[in-house]
Amino acid sequence: MTNVLVLETQAEDYAAALREKFQNLELQVARSPADAEVDYGKVEILIAFGMGVTDSLFARMPRLKWVQSLATGVDHFLRSKTLARDVVLTSGRGIHGPAMRETVLHLMLSISHDSNGLVRDKASRRWDRRAWPLLSGKTAVVIGTGVAGSAIGSLLQAMGMQVVGVSRTPRDVAEFDTVVPQRELPQVAAKADYVINVLPGDAVNLKIIGGDVFARMKPSAYFINVGRGETVDEKALIEVLKDGKIAGAGLDVFAIEPLPGDSPLWDLPNVFITPHIGGLFEEYQQMAMPLIIRNMSAFLSGRPDQMTNVIDRSQPFPGTVT
Repeated sequence: MTNVLVLETQAEDYAAALREKFQNLELQVARSPADAEVDYGKVEILIAFGMGVTDSLFARMPRLKWVQSLATGVDHFLRSKTLARDVVLTSGRGIHGPAMRETVLHLMLSISHDSNGLVRDKASRRWDRRAWPLLSGKTAVVIGTGVAGSAIGSLLQAMGMQVVGVSRTPRDVAEFDTVVPQRELPQVAAKADYVINVLPGDAVNLKIIGGDVFARMKPSAYFINVGRGETVDEKALIEVLKDGKIAGAGLDVFAIEPLPGDSPLWDLPNVFITPHIGGLFEEYQQMAMPLIIRNMSAFLSGRPDQMTNVIDRSQPFPGTVT
């Protein structure tokens, strides 16, 4: 039997769904890597988000053949120095479109409507009617035109916004009014009312959104980040927010997580923060299971060529060893 470890707070639910579909699996479940009941030496397949999976944990899994990430981003796995090169790595790409577009809309409305101020007003029983800006008629620049970016673009178009996509491989995409190459990001950011980042934290995206982009943004513009924190020069972002050079930011992801208590971002009144919950929606398992089942069927049948979202690991991630 093939040994599978599901490492997730709702591990039992994932395991139950797998038991219904596959009779030849030996399933182990753990809510965290600290679970003493797990026999890591037997694990051949790991299903996990990755944030709690360390180099030392991979070192305890010598029989590992496949890692199914429950997240779209697999940077946590790519950074590992002990995840063997011949281990298949697949992502959860394709299930996050609805969640990402709702998260982006939440952040856009929260920061533009000054939800921080409204909460303070409620606490002090203050009745202060302030005008807020419409999204309709504004321009949004979405950095990343994949599944999540396209879902966001479609929603913002429906809100009456002009939507510009930014991509490494510019092409016509129905969910965007236009798509430009990544090198033109500073130029299109200058025209944006909202700059929205959905980039994954891969090797070429580290701090790709930096001072050159923020310096071109309008003082009335907002920055929204639901991609990865390391894709942004956080120091440069803090500087423009402190100086009022952009209107504000709605942030779900950060360079260091959890966000350190001494980060200036906590105290900035023009920043709305959520604790990396963009993909933490209640229906996650039912969205993820069809993908997991398809990949499990292909893997157990010896057809890795039929697996979905296989990650190319031919190039080392910065900070790893070959």
